[in-house]
Amino acid sequence: MRLGSGALAGRVRATPARAWAALALLLLATALGAAAMADDAPSAMLSQTLSQAQFCVPAAPTDSVPGADCAWKAVTLAKLWETPLDQPRADAWFKLRFHLEAVPARNLAMYLVAFNRTGRFFVNGQLLREVGAMHGKLPLNWNRTQYAVIPSAMLHAGDNEIEIQQRTYEWEPGWLAPVRLGSEDELQPIWEHRTFWQNDSVRLLGAGTGVMGIFMLGVWLGRRSQAMYFWLGCASLLWTFISLDYYALYPPLPAHLWEQCVVSSQVLRGVLMFMFVLRYCGLRLRLVEVGSWLYFLVGAVALFGDFMPGGLIDFWYFGVLAVSPYFFFMLVREGLRRSALEGLLLAVAALTQIVLSGYDLWWFSQAQNNWTDRVYLAHFSAPLYLFVVGTILIQRFIESLNAYERLAGVLEQRVSDKAAELERNYEQLLEARRNETLALERTRIMSEMHDGIGSQLTMALSLVRRMDREADPTSSGEDGRVATVLRESIEDLQLIIDSLEPVENDLLTVLGTLRYRLQDRLGKSGIELQWNVVDLPPLPMLTPHSVLSILRIVQEAFANCLKHSGADRIAVTTGLRGEPGIDEMAHISIVDNGRGIDSSRGVGRGLDNMRRRAAALAGQLKVSSRPGRTEILLEFPTLRARSP
Repeated sequence: MRLGSGALAGRVRATPARAWAALALLLLATALGAAAMADDAPSAMLSQTLSQAQFCVPAAPTDSVPGADCAWKAVTLAKLWETPLDQPRADAWFKLRFHLEAVPARNLAMYLVAFNRTGRFFVNGQLLREVGAMHGKLPLNWNRTQYAVIPSAMLHAGDNEIEIQQRTYEWEPGWLAPVRLGSEDELQPIWEHRTFWQNDSVRLLGAGTGVMGIFMLGVWLGRRSQAMYFWLGCASLLWTFISLDYYALYPPLPAHLWEQCVVSSQVLRGVLMFMFVLRYCGLRLRLVEVGSWLYFLVGAVALFGDFMPGGLIDFWYFGVLAVSPYFFFMLVREGLRRSALEGLLLAVAALTQIVLSGYDLWWFSQAQNNWTDRVYLAHFSAPLYLFVVGTILIQRFIESLNAYERLAGVLEQRVSDKAAELERNYEQLLEARRNETLALERTRIMSEMHDGIGSQLTMALSLVRRMDREADPTSSGEDGRVATVLRESIEDLQLIIDSLEPVENDLLTVLGTLRYRLQDRLGKSGIELQWNVVDLPPLPMLTPHSVLSILRIVQEAFANCLKHSGADRIAVTTGLRGEPGIDEMAHISIVDNGRGIDSSRGVGRGLDNMRRRAAALAGQLKVSSRPGRTEILLEFPTLRARSP
């Protein structure tokens, strides 16, 4: 974290944020454990911490150790020192002494937890290393721990001295933490551990917030009405910009301008998050929004114009922190309205932010008197907050996308159903047109048959009957052989015509027409007709061809009864058995009480023709006969669809 009192004094990277509850607690526990690990590391024989030093600020920057005229004084580390106001840059020098009983066989390691801004390390007057450029643009070292290896050749038995030179700009303070000496095996893991948590992890989080910001802006471009994605995307990218402090030693802007941008970005991020919370809650509070932007703009103008005293920066930050609970309350309340889990995540994230910021602020308040190897955690707060909110929005986006996909699937299914329905309607229309054409053609054929062949046969039958009566006036009036052939031909012609009539798939209509044709003959022959034909559902298989086959089978059965059985009663019965769409069969039963079929005479061609016609219907003909009862049973499939 940055420390200071000038134009940028008091900069603390502890900003309002919320995070995933589990991840926040995990990182907190890990980081606190890591910080404690630094204190609990096993000490080697030479391990010691140098916290007492001689300190002086020369009148002008110098690259050599100042003499006694520099007003050296004893100080306790950590030491914060101010730059003289009349110098654009200033140096400070520290002398730290330590005692060795003998020259160590292995090199010593030197570890500093905090150092600002650049400088050089000397051991017994010999240059050990530079921590950055000493001229031109000075590097960013405020957030980087320092580690150096002291060769044994630079040490001697007895008292040794480490000289540390620091150089800073006039607008910022310098500071130096206690110097820790020890073996490389002891201090290097500690330095690497802190570097990971203090620098590398922040870089990773900054990259993550950058990716999330770009994604959120992409979502907003596709859904302009959802402004909350825009504000969260801007806040995420702004945090990535702030995290650039951890990426490069030399930022792309002049040092002072860069510091002003980073400082003002902390307040700007708060304003962006305020805008996000309002949109997340579905609110447009004009006074609050205008006031927030004016607050930021006035402070930014004062900061970039160097009109803002150092102490006011703290109050500028405090103004954002002071109103944050109000926005936090609205955010958590809205989250609880949507779901308990969403509200819980936001609430836990806020608690995590308070713990992390409180931890850092408490240790910072102790920095003047007691600097320890603690990992500062405030720079985890903002990414965690952005990640938890971003996760909620991404989940909401995914749910919306899934809803759209389900809706698209429903619409696609409906369109498919409508298309299938239209296709069926079109097929039905075509079928109706075909049937209409066929009906017209059947009507024409039937008319031709009735008026042509039928009329001629009727005239021929009348002529033959008259000639028979003239030839034998004493005859009983029964038709002769020629008249019988003509009559049967007329009946057969009527049967063909009847089969061409539209019956609307109704078996009752088919059989009723035949009953009408045969009723007179049965009455003249003294045969009683028992009509047990019931109304059946429409049968799709009743095409003109199948109707003709059924009529011929039934007609042949009646003809056999009239000619050979000697019966005085015929019963006709219909019915269904089986399940539609699976094994449903229709049956027609014709039973007489005649003498039965004489098996000694063999089976005539009539039964063979009846069986052939039954097979054409994909059915079967069953014949059972004994004296007093003969049954002709015709069974055929209905071809009805299975009920839904």
